[in-house]
Amino acid sequence: MKRKNRFSSHNLIMALMLLVIANAVMGLILLYQSKTAMQTQVEQRMLDIANTAADMLNGDEMEKLTKGDVNTPAYQEGLRMLSYFRDNIELEYIYAINPMPDGTFTFSIDPAIDDPGEFGSPVVTTPALQTASTGIPAVDKSPYEDEWGTFYSAYSPVFDSEGNVGIIVAVDFDADWFQAQVSH
Repeated sequence: MKRKNRFSSHNLIMALMLLVIANAVMGLILLYQSKTAMQTQVEQRMLDIANTAADMLNGDEMEKLTKGDVNTPAYQEGLRMLSYFRDNIELEYIYAINPMPDGTFTFSIDPAIDDPGEFGSPVVTTPALQTASTGIPAVDKSPYEDEWGTFYSAYSPVFDSEGNVGIIVAVDFDADWFQAQVSH
């Protein structure tokens, strides 16, 4: 009888240990799925902002802008549109980028109030920016750093009337903000 109780206790302890392990594994799986879903939602929000801003710009007019066009109606309209997003949506920066023939990227319109990127100055190239230059909106999968801080960015192409990428709208989100959103 004593042997039977010991065998039953042993089986009960093993079954409890298996349940604890199974619960821990399920908890880790659910945590991973939750984090992945949150990251997808944050990235989609970022893309929605970039896509909406890009849809409001005229690609034919934007791709022709030069440094000397600051006072032209086309430049001022682009600046007004991007400033609206800057002032009304939670983001760090929003700006337009020129894709250059040599595969690099430069600032076009930057409505930043303090220390805007100068027209024609280089922009940090990320894989998501390169993807956007091919006509596909994209979000950075890892943060990058420039002179303004560390960011995750969303990029959306602005097409001209021939269907070519005229410029790209970039929306920067602070890396700490992004990581805090994903970890909630």
